[in-house]
Amino acid sequence: MKFPPLYLLRHGQTEWNAAGRFQGQKNSDLTEVGRGHAAAQGRLLAPVLEQFPDIDIYASPLGRVCETFEIALGGHDRTPVFNDDLKEIAFGDWENLTRQEIKKGWPDIFNDAQTDMDLFLFSPDGENYDDMYTRCHRFLSSLTKPSVVFSHGITIAFMRTIARDLSYEGFTQLSRHQGCIYVIEDGQETLLAEQPG
Repeated sequence: MKFPPLYLLRHGQTEWNAAGRFQGQKNSDLTEVGRGHAAAQGRLLAPVLEQFPDIDIYASPLGRVCETFEIALGGHDRTPVFNDDLKEIAFGDWENLTRQEIKKGWPDIFNDAQTDMDLFLFSPDGENYDDMYTRCHRFLSSLTKPSVVFSHGITIAFMRTIARDLSYEGFTQLSRHQGCIYVIEDGQETLLAEQPG
C-alpha cells in the first residue's frame, strides 16, 4: 500500500530516557537536552512547513510529545490533531522500570541475545507486535496528503516498517534518534538532521 509523504518526529530526550527507564504510556518531562532536540526539529521543520503550508500535523497526546511539538512548532501558528493511535507502545508491568530491574524480575523473558525491539514486544500486560502493527497501519491508512507526525520511538519504528514494507528483522534494526526527522516518500527513507557543530 502506498502512503503520502511522511515527516516523522520522535519526542526529545526525557528524564526517564536519560535514566534508562521504560516509559510506554506513562510520562516524564523533557530534559534540557530534550528541549534542544525539539528546537532542532523546529528548525528542520521550518522549510517543510513553508513548502507545504497546509500540511496535516498529528501528534500523540502524551505529555512528552506535547512538550516537543510546542517547542518545534513555536512561531508557526499550527496545532496538531491528537490521535491515540500515535501513543507509545504500552509496556504494561515494565513501565518506569530499568533493564536491570526487568532482568531481575522476569528472568524467563529477558535474555541478553534479544535486541531492544525484541524485548519491548514481550512486556507482561503490554502491547505486542500485532497490536502495534494494527494501530499504526490504521493511522497511516487514514492519511490523504503529506503529514507531519509527532510520536514515540517504537511507534515511529512501526510506521517506518509499514511505510517501507520492512521485515521483522528490518524492524528490529531501526534506529530511534531524537532531534531529527525521518522522511518517507514512495517507500524510501531519508533522515533530516542538523550537522553537529
